[in-house]
Amino acid sequence: MTQADLFSDFGVDGVKVHSRFQLAGEGSIPVSTLHLWFGETDAATELVLKYHYSQRWPSNVQMVMTAHSGGGLFGNKGDALAAVVYSIPPTRWSEPVIELSRLVRRDDSRLPLSWLIAHSIRAIRRKGIADLLVSFADKQQGHHGGVYRASGWNYAGLRKPASEGVIVGGEFVPGRSAVGRWGTRSVSRLADIGVTAEDKMDDGKHLYWLAVTPKGRQQAAALELEAL
Repeated sequence: MTQADLFSDFGVDGVKVHSRFQLAGEGSIPVSTLHLWFGETDAATELVLKYHYSQRWPSNVQMVMTAHSGGGLFGNKGDALAAVVYSIPPTRWSEPVIELSRLVRRDDSRLPLSWLIAHSIRAIRRKGIADLLVSFADKQQGHHGGVYRASGWNYAGLRKPASEGVIVGGEFVPGRSAVGRWGTRSVSRLADIGVTAEDKMDDGKHLYWLAVTPKGRQQAAALELEAL
C-alpha cells in the first residue's frame, strides 16, 4: 500500500487546509493556502538535516507529513515549512507502538507544531495505522516535551539513561547504524573484531504516549505507562 492509497481520503497525495493560526499579540494568520502532503520524504529529510538537532533521518519510517506554504505551477508543492515523522522504535516494546521520531520546522516559520501533530494523529486514527503512539523529549538537548503536553499526550516520566550508540574514532555511530555496519552495537563484541568503541549514553529522556484507539489504551495499560 502506497502513502497515496493510505491517505486517499485527504486527496490523492495532499489536502488543502482551511484554518487560521491565533498568535498571541498579533491576531490571527490565515493559512488558506497551506497544504499538507504525505510521503514527501525528500522535503522532510532536508528539514531534518538542516533544522533538527539530531541531523539524522530515522530508520523504519512509517509515515511522513509535511506542511507546505502553497504551491506553484507544474506540480510545485511550495516550500516545506515543517514535518512530522513516525517510525518503528529502535528499541523493542512488548506491545506494538509507533514512535513520533522527528518533529521539525524551519527557523523562520511560526507554524504551530501542535497543529501539525493534531492533523497527523487524525490521519493515523482514520486509517488505523497505529493504536498507541510514543515520543521522547531529549533532556540533554534541554527539551521537556511542552509541545506534547499542548497536544494532549500523557507524560510517563523520565526514563533511565540508555545507550544511544557507540563512539568509534571520535565519531558517534547510532546503535542501529553500528549493527548495520559491524553486525553488533556491543562494545565488547566490537572489540572482538578489532573495533575500539565506547558506549554513548544519553541523560534519560522524557517519555510521552498517546492512545489513539481504545485498543491503544489497553496496550498502554499492559505496558504500565503512567499518566503523570
